Parts: sequence; structure tokens; C-alpha cells
Amino acid sequence: MALTGRRLEVDRIATLAVLPRESAMVVVGDPGSGRSSVLDAVSNRVSLPVVRVGVNGSESRWPLAGVTSLFTALDDPRATAHIAHLLQTGETAVPVTAGLAAAHDFLDAVHALTLPPTLVLIDDLDRMDVESQELIAFLAGRLAGTALRVVATVRSVPSDGPLAALPALRIEPLPSDEALILARTMAPEEANDGVLAVLAAETGGNPGALREQLAVLSREQLTGAEPIVLPLRPTPTTEALAALALGPAAGRDLDVLAKLALVPVAKTTAWDRDELDDLVGAGLATVRGQSVTVRDPLVRSALYWRMPARDRRAAHAALATASAESDPRAAAWHRSFVDDVPDVVALLSAARSYVVDGNVHAAIALTERALHVGGGTEDELVALLGVAEALLGNRLLGFAARYLAALRPFRTTAHEVRRLRLQYSAQYLSGDAVHADELLVSVDATEPADVDAVAGLMAMVACFRAEAWELDQAKDLLHRVEPLEASASPHTLEITTTARELIAAIDGTLPSDTDLHDGLATSVLLAMSDPALLLLAHALSIAERYRSARRVFALVLARGPQTAPVWTEAARYLTAENEVRSGNFRQALRAIDVWEAGSSVVERLREPSRAIAIAWRHFAEGRSADALAVVDRCLEHRSTSRLWGATAKLHALRGRVLLLDGRLEEAAAALEAADAIGRSLRNPAVLRHLGDLVEAYARLGRIDDARTITARLAADHHARPGRWGALVLARSLALVADDTTRDTARRRALELFQPHDSQFERARTFAALATVGNPAERPRLGAAAAAAYEAAGMRRPLVTPAPAAAMPPFGTGPSLRSAPVLSASMPGTPRSAPDASAVLTSLTAEERAVVQKVTEGYRNREIASSLFMSQRTVELRLTQIYRKVGARSRSHLVALLT
Repeated sequence: MALTGRRLEVDRIATLAVLPRESAMVVVGDPGSGRSSVLDAVSNRVSLPVVRVGVNGSESRWPLAGVTSLFTALDDPRATAHIAHLLQTGETAVPVTAGLAAAHDFLDAVHALTLPPTLVLIDDLDRMDVESQELIAFLAGRLAGTALRVVATVRSVPSDGPLAALPALRIEPLPSDEALILARTMAPEEANDGVLAVLAAETGGNPGALREQLAVLSREQLTGAEPIVLPLRPTPTTEALAALALGPAAGRDLDVLAKLALVPVAKTTAWDRDELDDLVGAGLATVRGQSVTVRDPLVRSALYWRMPARDRRAAHAALATASAESDPRAAAWHRSFVDDVPDVVALLSAARSYVVDGNVHAAIALTERALHVGGGTEDELVALLGVAEALLGNRLLGFAARYLAALRPFRTTAHEVRRLRLQYSAQYLSGDAVHADELLVSVDATEPADVDAVAGLMAMVACFRAEAWELDQAKDLLHRVEPLEASASPHTLEITTTARELIAAIDGTLPSDTDLHDGLATSVLLAMSDPALLLLAHALSIAERYRSARRVFALVLARGPQTAPVWTEAARYLTAENEVRSGNFRQALRAIDVWEAGSSVVERLREPSRAIAIAWRHFAEGRSADALAVVDRCLEHRSTSRLWGATAKLHALRGRVLLLDGRLEEAAAALEAADAIGRSLRNPAVLRHLGDLVEAYARLGRIDDARTITARLAADHHARPGRWGALVLARSLALVADDTTRDTARRRALELFQPHDSQFERARTFAALATVGNPAERPRLGAAAAAAYEAAGMRRPLVTPAPAAAMPPFGTGPSLRSAPVLSASMPGTPRSAPDASAVLTSLTAEERAVVQKVTEGYRNREIASSLFMSQRTVELRLTQIYRKVGARSRSHLVALLT
């Protein structure tokens, strides 16, 4: 199983293996943080010989037992004699001088060993005997001439301990998104995503605690059929971490913290401020504004369950009384443990209020408590629906889906339509297909409000069907809305109108801008709702009106806090997609960064839209392997097999990356899969895979297949003309032209481009034509392609591309299909720069490490941190590199080496 969320830590430790000098590092992590797993990943990553030293805690009473283990692991013939000498010296030395003498003898013994450059990994050094800790710390500070790189893991480093002087790397708790990814890999297939999100949050990003909780919860709790008791009951890792964290606390502070652990979050006004300041100063509590909470959920878990049940109930009763006026939400929580019939609606109302305030942790705790003590009345279910609605509005999809699954159909039309709207939205935003079977039968609604709700629901599902390219079903739903429009509200009519525009854009028939909303007048757009603006902007982007789409997206983002987070995030994502479609990768990368930085969502790579955006970023930055890994992970997820539009986009992106990577057979297979799914879609500018498929077939020598796809592209483009279609069709015609028309077709493909057209497509055309041009023209076309890629904002990795299959001469026999000719690397692709190996051989190992970081986009400060240098040293190394390779600047260096 791949290590989740520790890439930076593994990279930093593995850097020791490539540095030309000996180095040492202490890796500090809490119990359960995954220190051993990080060392496992490092040992599999580095090319140096690795010596792994384990620690037996029972031997910590024996002096020099740890040093003995180290020498034994080094496996040198003279190690046994050195061990005996050290032990004898330790027995006979005068106590005053024993430590220093042993240290020097130990250092001399290590110098005397004949070792190649070796990485020594010591797990749990702080569990060794004290003498061995001191000797190994002494050695770690004097490694010159030993050929050793030493990395040791510990739980903590006392400021007065022997390890305090060594460089330290702290293993922090996993962020919530990575903890959720880890939970998915550990949990059974049927586990509920919302439950896993709760566990990821309640275990504080600690992998060991998460693993233990997954093991102790029942199947019903993991699937969401039963509520989770919060705080979670402590496990061995929880107790170990709590003991470490609570060691300095005692007396009054510990009593206050134990009471604070009884509530997920409390207002500071109900507590003594001096006592809270003491807890905050000790790192045990966190104060944000007027709220205070126990900092670590695992510490809270340990404290909560240490208190006897009778004492807990009495404390809840006292705190409920004390907070009744100052903190009614906390009082509702406390009363649920005291009252014979808890007020579940009050609990859920408080939970919704917490979601609105952005305190999701407290909201989930109160909601789980409500499920635990509730009776399932209609009022309780309506209140639970409100919590799910607030969670979805903040785009917390896993949590929203978890509580929507706990609801049953309502008797009233208004509540049932509201439930279905939330359920369908959660399915769509999570990347699942929206079947909406409930809408297959007619809905009886007589009240105007009910009619409006049903019409709005059908218009919303029509948009989802349109996004899945099920245009006939989308049109049918909007046709069913028409008789209801007389009773529909202005908002519903607005959504219905923009839904029709989205369908028209996907179908390639969107009217011109002058015919849309008074010529896209600003006054009209400002009066529209956020979802209507997003639908309109998305339609404009699909119709290749990128500037207009950019303007409408900006209107949504400019509204600021008054826009619900779900719409803000949608605007950010669709803005990034608009820039990708326009071919402006530089702006697209910025938009993706803004989107991710502003997102508080814990779901990263399971939704196809997220996977596509992140994979595009990897691809644009020259990390093809990372892009393919993201796409493949998403394709493996079961939901994408039902969401055909998203699945086709993933296959198309995968094919494009493989094509530009020179893996032609795999590219053709991926593009054929996209084509099979999107065959019914007649607008070629939506999926944009046909041009790539033509190029793949042409470069594989499958000319007849390439011409067949080109004919389809031509027919679709003539039926639904667009700028992208014209550019790609011209390129495709040049690739499949025969000897008599090839020159004309190539000139046409190049002359068609205008300054405002996509630089990415321009680069693709130059690169593709280089494959069919004569050898004398290839360098010129390759250079033009490289310049266009640079203008589009694509970054190229420091790798030499694999050879690409050249297209055979036209008119040759079909036997060439099964035996494509291999030629030199295709010029002009993002990986098609001259071979950098000759330049790299002139650099030292340390300089090559700096160059690699530069090509990956690191700044000097980041390079210094990752390679354990000063920023000044990085600047000096870059100056030396520039001189050796003849580079004028950082960008020129990247260009030379790619």
C-alpha cells in the first residue's frame, strides 16, 4: 500500500542519500503518526545501501544494547571486535571519564569500518538505553569520513537531551483530506464516506489511531446505519498520545481541561480566562474568537472517557446550568446527557448554527448525538434535513450525504422536494450519476409553492442530465416544466432559461451573445442568482466564448461572502476549466491554485471534476506520471463508471497525456474508450478527443483509421462549426493528406491560426506536422512548437523523452500498421527537448539536486529547506550552474536542460 500524505517527509529524508556529504537527521512524531512507515518508504526509495536498526524496548535497561544492535546491523567483519572492546571499556573506565572515552572509542570504531556510502535508519531511538542514545547522538554530529547518513525517529526531543543539537523533521498530523484518503484505503468497500470523514476528523490526522478506530467500530456504524458515539472511545494509540501530551499538566489545569473535554466547543465567557490562558500556553486548548476547545481530539477522547459515568453526568448537569444563558448551544449538548427525553430538535438546530459559523467539528458531534438519542419524529427529520442543507451549502459532501442517507421520504411535498434536491445535488457534486427515478412518475402538486418546488427540481435535474450529455432526457424534463411555468417563481424561471442555454451550448447551438440576456448587459447579469450565472458562464465556455465566460464568472466571485461556498467553489473550478479550454495554461494554473487554496473540502481526488483539474495541473507542469496517477485513481473509483460524461473526459485526458508522452498504443486505447462513450455527442468541441485520436492513429501508421476519424470530425464540425473545430480539423487534414495535397494542407493548418487563438493548439499543430515533415524541417517546427508551448504556460520536466513511432510514408502497404517505424524523439512536444544528459554530466551531485528542484518550480527558499542548505548556498550553486551550462537566467536554465 502506498504511503499516504508523507511525500514531503520522504523526499526530505531521501535527499540525505544524494547529498555528497555525510548528514544526520532526527524525525520526530507522535505515537501512531507513522514514523516507521516513513522509514519503510525511504528504504524503498533510495539507491544507497540501507541499514535498518530496530529497538527492543526490553533491552533499554542494558547499557550499550542499542550500540550493539547498530554494529550488528552494519555487518562488517570487524564489528564484533569493536563491540567487545566498547563493552570492556565501559566496564573498566573511571565513571567520570567513561562517557567521553566511550564516545571517542565508538567514533574510532565506526571510522575503522570499511563501508560504502550507507543510510542508517534507526526506529524509536528514544527507546534505546541512555548510553546508546548519547553515543549515537555524539556520532551523528561527527559523521565526516564515516560514509554514513543517519536518520533516527523519536517521539520527542527534550531541549536538554543529546539529540537536541541535530536537525529535526517533525511529522505533523495528516491534513483532513489526506486522512480521509487514508481512511478510504483502510476501510471496507461498503463504508460510508461521511462516516470515514468523521473518523478522519476525530482521530486528528493520526494514522495509527485511525486504523484502530476502524477496527473497533461495528459494520453498522461504518456503513452509517448506526450513529457514532463521540468523542470516540480511546484506543492504545490514543492513550499513548494523551499520556505524552498531558505529562506537563497537573492539578487544577488538568481538572479544568477534563471539564472542557465534556463539550465539543464552548464560549470563553463561561470559563475562567486565566485558566484558559494557562491551557492555551501549554498547547492543550485552542481559543478562536469567543470559542474554546480541547486542541487535540485524541486528548479530549482520553480525558472524556477517563471520567466515571456518574461524575460525567453530574458535570454535564452543572455545565448545562452554567451555560444556559451564555452558551445555549453548549447547554443543549449538556442537557442531552441529563434530560430523560432530550430535545433533539434543539440539538440539531444548534448543529446547523455551528455549520453556518464554520465550526463543522462541533456540528458533527451534535448531529451524531442527536441520531443517537433521537426518536425519528417528523420534526427531528426536518431539523436533520436543515443540517444536511447547511453542510451541502458549504460543500461538505461526505457529511451531507451521510445525514441525507439517514432520512426517509417525507409526507409533505415541500419537504420531500427539498430532500430530493439535496440528494441529487450531493450525488452530482460527488461525481455520481443522478438517476432521479422519483421524477419518472408525475408529481401531484396543487399549491403554488409546491408547483414551483417541483419545477425547480426538474430544471435542476435537467442541468445534471445535460452535464452527463444525456441531452434528450434533459430536454424532456424541461418540456415537462413548461406547463408549470405559470406558477413558477422568477428564480425557477431563471434556472429553466439558463438550463436551456446550457443544453444548447453542449449541442452546439447556443445563440450569439447579443441574443442572450439583453446582450449580456451588466445590469441584467447583476440581478441574476449565483447558480443561474454559473450555468450561463459554463454555457459560454463550452461555446468557446472564453472572454464572456470569464466576465460572468468574475461577477460571481466578486460577490464575496454573500455567495454560498458551494457556488464560490464552483465558480473557481469552472474558471479554471474555462482557462484550460482556452489554451491559456498559465492562467489556468493560477485559477486551479486559487480554487484549491480557497477550498475547505476534504474530498480531493474522488470527484472527477477535481481529478481532471489536478491532473491538468500536473500535466501542464510537466509531471505526466503524476497526472496519469490521478486520472487512473479516479477511473478505478466505482462512481465514474456510471457518470459517463466524466468518465469520457478522464479517458480523453489520459489519452492526451499519453500521446504527448509518446506512448502511442496506450494513447489510442484511451482515446478509443473516450470515443466509445462520447460517440453520441455531435459537438466536437465538448470532449475534444477526435483530433488527438487522428494524431495517434497517424503516428502509429494507421492511416485509414486516421482518415475515418477525420471524416467524422469534418462532418461534426460542419454541422456545429466552432473555432477549435476549425483549427483541429485543419491539423488532422494535414496529417492524413496524400503526397499531392500535403503541402497545401500543412500551409492551411499553420496559416489558419490568429493571435487570439489557443497557443496550446498552435504548439500541437507544429509538433504534429513535425512528425510528417521532412528531416530538414523538423528542427524548425520543433523549435516553433516549443516556443508555443512556453507561450501557453506549459512547463517541461528534466527528462529525456522516449522515442516516438514515426508515421510511415503515405501510400505504403497496410502491413506497416503492425510494424510502426521507430524514429528519434518527436520534436516539439512538452517532453521533446534536446537530451540534457550531456549538460548534467558537468554538474556535481549537489548541483544536479538543485537543478531538479528548479525544474520542479521550487523557489530558492524552498530549495534551501528541502536540501538542508542556506539560501545563500543555493544562490551560489545556481551561479556555478549558470556558468557551467551557459545559462543566462533561471528560465533559460530550464529551457537548456529540458
